[in-house]
Amino acid sequence: MNTNESSGDRDLFFVSLNPLAPVTVVLLHVIFSSHLEWVHIWPKLSEYHLLIPDLPQHSRSRHVKPFSFDLAADLVADMIRTHAHDGRAHLVGMSTGGYIALELVRRHPDVAQTAFVSGVSYIFGGWQTLSMRYPKVMALGLSAMLNTPSAMLLKATGWATDLQSEELLKEIRKNVSGSLSESGVGDTHRYGCDHVVGAGRRDKRIAVVAGGKQDNIEGAREIGRLLRSMGSGNGPGEQTRTFVVKNGIHVWNLQVPELFAQSVRAWIEGYPMPVGLEELE
Repeated sequence: MNTNESSGDRDLFFVSLNPLAPVTVVLLHVIFSSHLEWVHIWPKLSEYHLLIPDLPQHSRSRHVKPFSFDLAADLVADMIRTHAHDGRAHLVGMSTGGYIALELVRRHPDVAQTAFVSGVSYIFGGWQTLSMRYPKVMALGLSAMLNTPSAMLLKATGWATDLQSEELLKEIRKNVSGSLSESGVGDTHRYGCDHVVGAGRRDKRIAVVAGGKQDNIEGAREIGRLLRSMGSGNGPGEQTRTFVVKNGIHVWNLQVPELFAQSVRAWIEGYPMPVGLEELE
């Protein structure tokens, strides 16, 4: 495993795996998380060259701030141009990482081959609306939960017991802050139809996925439809599709990593999606 230590104000820390593999895939984590979120995924995608960064204001990229979708997309694009094969990569993002992947497509289409995004929407309700109104309160609540017995965290998130990592939990505890919550939640709240239209006009093949238990399925469906409608008609964007993982939680990469890896591989290679993902019209 090769790592790149941040050496300047705009350098992200990242892990590089399987550098001799010919195709590069970038994995982008959830807010407050780190590259360790993907530790159960990367052995299952060993046929790809993997670039796995800590996003701005997170873990070993903590000095790169303030966090924003724009800054993250720009710096990940720099990383891809410098370290990915042929300066291009397939993009995989969960939640916050999914929005950043879409922003990469919109702002830097030259680095994006395909995208696989999960947990994204611009239609919000329930806990999402509350977190957007009170981002600092959300951060306080999450911080309190992270310092209680792990059973409470498991119950709230659905994170599989045998996949829990004390090392990742330690990073999440350090990353949770009111300022990061305000920045990340604020960008999510401002993410709207215009952003999706801009990404769709880049005519890329994009999978939009929702965890059936916790995500806004209609919101995911709407993003998928809008992305597809903006394509050229005969280009890759016409192949954009939307899926639901029926029993999936918001971070289903931490629930069913085998299914997640199979789904990413199928999307990159153009295979049918595995059993466990249902296509939405």
